[in-house]
Amino acid sequence: MSTVREREMQKELIANSRQIHYGAETLLLRQGDPGDKVVIILKGQAKVERLEPNGECGVLAFRGPGEILGRTAVLRGISRFANVETLEPCKVAVISAETYLKFMTKSELVDQVAEHARGRLIESMIVQGKGRPLDRLVFALARLADRDWNGAGTTTQVVLHATRTDLGRHLRVGRNTISKLLEQLEGFGVEARRNAITITDLPTLRKAARELEI
Repeated sequence: MSTVREREMQKELIANSRQIHYGAETLLLRQGDPGDKVVIILKGQAKVERLEPNGECGVLAFRGPGEILGRTAVLRGISRFANVETLEPCKVAVISAETYLKFMTKSELVDQVAEHARGRLIESMIVQGKGRPLDRLVFALARLADRDWNGAGTTTQVVLHATRTDLGRHLRVGRNTISKLLEQLEGFGVEARRNAITITDLPTLRKAARELEI
């Protein structure tokens, strides 16, 4: 969860940004490009995916409103590790690398950002690890629901705009496996449509994740 200082910095960044609307399936950041900017999602959802040298494409993460993307490349002065593509129409704030670095220096939040990145890496390792696919899917959906991108709170629905193929690439299992796993989660308040996952009972899903001791 972000701190008060981080939220204040984000408001300042947005105030000093260019705000742009993009359609679905649009690249916001391209793998291999220089780190010349960061983007903050203001509305909509996106996926972070990496194309490997052998041609395989893995979905590393899903991101939504309030999330800052591309900062690792900016902070480390390296090329981008992955693509970021919109899953639906999005509104984003675009901030130049120079502006972002100035704000980071002023706010003294580099350590917090690094810790946040480590936490997200651990999450990714669990989701894409060697545990049971059902356990990993429950963990992934519970963590995404906790981010509450839609401002739904704890009792109403949260939607992830992702296909079964995207989820399969995220967990490193096949699309058919994801379909079967989603069927098993219907009793936990998880409803799957063609291009979206709706979570109607967050407490039950969180309880399932705790019981799995993930």
